[in-house]
Amino acid sequence: MRPSPILALILALTPLALGAALPADAQTRPRPAGERPVVMMCQMIDESGTGWVPDFLMFTRQVAGPRTGRIEVFDAVLQNLVGRPIQAQIVADDRNSRSYGWALAGVRNAAGQRTARLEYRLTVQKSDGRARITATAQGYDNTMTGTGICGSPGQ
Repeated sequence: MRPSPILALILALTPLALGAALPADAQTRPRPAGERPVVMMCQMIDESGTGWVPDFLMFTRQVAGPRTGRIEVFDAVLQNLVGRPIQAQIVADDRNSRSYGWALAGVRNAAGQRTARLEYRLTVQKSDGRARITATAQGYDNTMTGTGICGSPGQ
């Protein structure tokens, strides 16, 4: 499965976008390759139709400095509820796939339903980037799902 044209474009432009977000003095002196965060982006389809499965996610992993190894996730849900990236964890890793997990507390939907915790899990196949995401609201029986593809710029 190949990335869609929009994901391919986003993957191609991300290094430029990351550079534009840096202070002016940092833009004039490129960071050594070993100091640049590792980036992965995912384009997803919300199969649940609820709006809680984001259509685009971006993960970064710091490879240098005081936050070396820290993984952060950002998407439209986080943009609306938190306004910034939050920390994600690797919750499973084997030769075929890697899974990431993160959660939000005290979430309320447009209808006023509330959950104490909304847990996300993204599993990415290492061979081709196919991905599956689940979102589970504590206290509710349904699990919201989506599928898509993930990739890293320059790969």
